[in-house]
Amino acid sequence: MAQAETLVRVNVPEIATKQLRFRRNGERRILTISSNLLAIFGFEKGDAVIEESLGAGRGIEIRRVQDDLTLVGRVKRVYARTYKQRRNNPLEHQIEVSSQKLLDASFPQGCTRVHIQFKKGCIRVTPISSVAERAAANAQRAEPGSVFAALTSGVDLASMRAEGFSISAVLEWRPPESRDRTDLSETGMMSALSNSGPLHAAFCEDITSCAVDRIAAALENNPVMVFHASPQCDDHSNLKGKALKERHLEDTSSTSDMIIDLLNVIEKVSPPVVVFENVPGMIGSAAYEIASLRLRRWGYKHYEHVGDARDYGGLTSRRRAYVVYTTLDAPFEFEAPFTPREKDIWSIIQPYLDECRDVSHSKSINDGRTCGRLRAIRPGATSAPTPVKSQDRMAKDSVVIEPEEGTYLFPSEGLLKRFLGIENVDLSAVSKTIASEIIGQSIDVPHHAMIMRCIRRHIAAWREAMQQDTKRALACSA
Repeated sequence: MAQAETLVRVNVPEIATKQLRFRRNGERRILTISSNLLAIFGFEKGDAVIEESLGAGRGIEIRRVQDDLTLVGRVKRVYARTYKQRRNNPLEHQIEVSSQKLLDASFPQGCTRVHIQFKKGCIRVTPISSVAERAAANAQRAEPGSVFAALTSGVDLASMRAEGFSISAVLEWRPPESRDRTDLSETGMMSALSNSGPLHAAFCEDITSCAVDRIAAALENNPVMVFHASPQCDDHSNLKGKALKERHLEDTSSTSDMIIDLLNVIEKVSPPVVVFENVPGMIGSAAYEIASLRLRRWGYKHYEHVGDARDYGGLTSRRRAYVVYTTLDAPFEFEAPFTPREKDIWSIIQPYLDECRDVSHSKSINDGRTCGRLRAIRPGATSAPTPVKSQDRMAKDSVVIEPEEGTYLFPSEGLLKRFLGIENVDLSAVSKTIASEIIGQSIDVPHHAMIMRCIRRHIAAWREAMQQDTKRALACSA
């Protein structure tokens, strides 16, 4: 007795999409489109279809053959499956694309997933590449030391160049602050360009609203090996009070989610190596945990480091967190501390004393001493406190030199730069106040240099392994 047909009623949209993976038969890729959507969009059992390439790496189009006798190509048929009970797949039909010539001509060799768009009588199949796949392809094409640096005012660029890296692109834009009286949005970019060396692209855009697709397009033919970012740290720092943090969360001026914005850039640019630099409070924050989860889901391995600059040749007590994410299949590790924390700071300060102005009369400096927030360096000191962004405004937590009790000297820009190892950083493109802010938010170069050395060794190990694999493959084929 023949099985009764069950009428299934569904609404038909103009467009529908889904994603599929190629299946493998040995070395051959085969695309099987098995879906209820075929019948919905006019592909019935036995219908003739023809497959056409959209061009190299652009995918294919599958169309129903109706009365058009001018079509050139191999005509195929839609297949259908039979189910005893039509519950989950009542309309499922199947089209299979198995021509290796067509697939190789239309999809990148490493492509494993495709995007399917159904329209009436037409199916468009285009390649999808994962972040990990794009990062692997970029690793093969990028210059080994090329860097895309985001949220930088140039200090880290100078440090990276000193460690053998080259700056390919910069994304920098200074957000307006309530105390600003003029537009200062380009100051960070000007400082960055003073320290970048030759580069391909500069994006003076707000990370929270930047044109990510256009940035990715600008770097399409200039992929980078390393993406280095220093998201604004105020809302992760213990220098900012809890009440102020909560207020900024309420009025949406908080920058605590900036690391999430960086994910948008990373997804599009797909760098093989990602580096985040920030205050230690970033690690463990909700935004960081989400970003870290997403990067690991994309295929990055991650390595966290929190250290004191004095342990790595630095003069200040600046503590920084560095997190390295990598898709490269090579060993990675941070260096262990290699210098004693105690340094002869006073001998370093003495040559600068003549250029340090006397601020003993300053009310804010004396208020800072009274409340215990002032950070004075005295003869015999073994390290320097870390400067902060508000240093030039002579805030209560300013760093001062106290050669004798009650005498306070304000450190010159040259001395502050010496403390952080950034003597060679060019800040001439910005005002004294902006330069002080850049110094206050700066990396401690000896500490940062250690991180970059580790990354350089990691990349070199990966390249050496790739070269060995190539030699073995050539030997086997000979």
